[in-house]
Amino acid sequence: MPDDTSSTEHRPGRRAILVGGAATLATAAALWAARDPMQETVDQLAEDDPSTPSADPTGVASEQLPRLDRLAGARLYYEVSGTPTGFRIEPAFAQRLSDTLARHWTYLTAPPPAQLWSYGAWVRAEDRPRLSWHHAGRAFDLARVRTGAGQELVSCRYDLWQSATGGERAARERSYWRLAASLHHDFASVLTYLYDQAHHNHIHVDDGRSGPAGSAFSPGSRVQVQAVQAMCRHVWGLDIQPTGSWDDDTRSATQDVLERVGVGGRLTQGQSHWRAFLDATARQA
Repeated sequence: MPDDTSSTEHRPGRRAILVGGAATLATAAALWAARDPMQETVDQLAEDDPSTPSADPTGVASEQLPRLDRLAGARLYYEVSGTPTGFRIEPAFAQRLSDTLARHWTYLTAPPPAQLWSYGAWVRAEDRPRLSWHHAGRAFDLARVRTGAGQELVSCRYDLWQSATGGERAARERSYWRLAASLHHDFASVLTYLYDQAHHNHIHVDDGRSGPAGSAFSPGSRVQVQAVQAMCRHVWGLDIQPTGSWDDDTRSATQDVLERVGVGGRLTQGQSHWRAFLDATARQA
């Protein structure tokens, strides 16, 4: 299995796929029926969160990054091939993500997960005019969280369970949005299935905006507001739709959650209130 992550282009639209190991062209083509990870461009994210200054990622060569096979104590698996795989990841980002996931493991009722299934991290730039944080090794696409025996604890494969109903659908949504809350706690850029169809099979996370400072809430961010609305609905049982608009119903719902967890106040009061909301959501079993 080669160290380097490669990308394969398909028509229409010159789409690139993150490849963590030796995936065949046929496998890559099949995957593209469901995803287009290079939608994660800097300009799109800037449009979604105008209050946050954009930063330009710098692409790096694979040999500049260590090849990791574990995060938060869990073995990395390549979602396309189903095999244990190492990914090239920038060390500081890898440590932040590991710390976030390790904290989330303490909120699960099951033993700590042993497997993280992913579509990849670093990807070769290939002279693209617009680079994403994948090209810097500072992004990760998470697909599944599993036990050592393969039991699924969290599935980010909305494309596979979106047609589920009843208790199964509720459980899937709940575990998904609890994990998303932990990621939003520490990262400003977290893209879920609500962002677009390209993210129906993974959650994208990067530290391009937030770095070591962690995230802060912006009511002008469609990504964050939709995530908050989905957490209110699927974790806290409140009748809120993920419109992306910071409206009166959403403000009231978040105040209700903050009251329930003994914090009070408003989500817009600062990072401490934002993190209290997210941490309480992630813990809500």
